Amino acid sequence: MRRLPSLHTAVRLLVAALCGLALLQAMRPAVYSTRIGWDTVRTAGQQHPTRQYREKLEYLSRELHRQVPAGTKVVIVEKTVDLQMRLVEFATLYGIEVVDLTGRADLEVYLQPDPAAPHGVRLLTRKPAA
Repeated sequence: MRRLPSLHTAVRLLVAALCGLALLQAMRPAVYSTRIGWDTVRTAGQQHPTRQYREKLEYLSRELHRQVPAGTKVVIVEKTVDLQMRLVEFATLYGIEVVDLTGRADLEVYLQPDPAAPHGVRLLTRKPAA
């Protein structure tokens, strides 16, 4: 049985198109990072909301690492879903074990608004109520 040349060509084009799509999909994180980096350089010295939010997250990450030793079981008590998710990510990054509200935690981690604090918020820890 002999293949038709047009079918063979169509299959090659399909494979090439799928490879091109995979390459474009793989490039998305690099393009995003380049765009964010360029934005950071372009807005240097300005009060840009994206920059302020990123600096706030960096501050919270450093504070969590400074206040909670690795291996500690913590429960994140935060109502803002985005910040709660970020705190869980930071805790995982620093080897801090995150448990849910029913688990036995060594510390509770929460955020408290404070106009005098950097970025208007403080990261605080406390022993959980028995």
